[in-house]
Amino acid sequence: MDLIIDTKTKIRTLYLFPSFLFLFVIFILIILITAFIPKGKKIATRVYHYFGWLGIRMVGVNLTTSGIEKVDVKKSYVVVGNHPSTLDIFTHIHALPVSIRFLTKTELFRIPFFGRVLKILGLPRIDRKNAQLNLDKINKSISEVLEDGNSIMIFPEGTRSNQKKLLPFKKGAANIAKAFNLPILPVVSHNAHNLMVKGKVWFKSGDIHLDILDPIENTENFSTEELTDLIFKKINITSFHRI
Repeated sequence: MDLIIDTKTKIRTLYLFPSFLFLFVIFILIILITAFIPKGKKIATRVYHYFGWLGIRMVGVNLTTSGIEKVDVKKSYVVVGNHPSTLDIFTHIHALPVSIRFLTKTELFRIPFFGRVLKILGLPRIDRKNAQLNLDKINKSISEVLEDGNSIMIFPEGTRSNQKKLLPFKKGAANIAKAFNLPILPVVSHNAHNLMVKGKVWFKSGDIHLDILDPIENTENFSTEELTDLIFKKINITSFHRI
């Protein structure tokens, strides 16, 4: 879709984007330092959550959330959602009542310094090209996330969809939920596609709403295909109600 950008948004982006890049470098440096200090993991997690808040503040997002009461903060979940915008990273880190770690493609771990930050934060990695061959490594990294009391965040579409329609869901979320006996928490983002779309970095301010849907419990009672289909139906029905 074509995103209409007014002059005010262009000017905001021109002066805010360099500031964001500067703060991003500071964020990386702080996380790297936490690896060498006591209770560094807790400090790194706080900085991670603050970065989510900072991202939506700098863009000018008015973020609202419904369904928080459906979440048991003592549980770990496989959190799944539509992926209409880069802003999803910031909104989900900030708004969800559980601490999430995004399932991250292994290529990002090879980026100097940034890859080290991902390791410190404990993000689980996946090699999309050789997922079956590296299943033990993937499961180990997910186990470490769960041992720290965190949840796994997955965008089953595999890429940003710009909200024209949902892309077919991959089976990874269902596989992980069944393998680790975890409930699935569907989350739907509304209107993010109107603020920042794939391939664009304009800081367009506006409203984003997150709908936290009813968790899917007892995932072991579903086949992988049934569970993937159920997740898709729940998110698809809700995705287009507020567009």
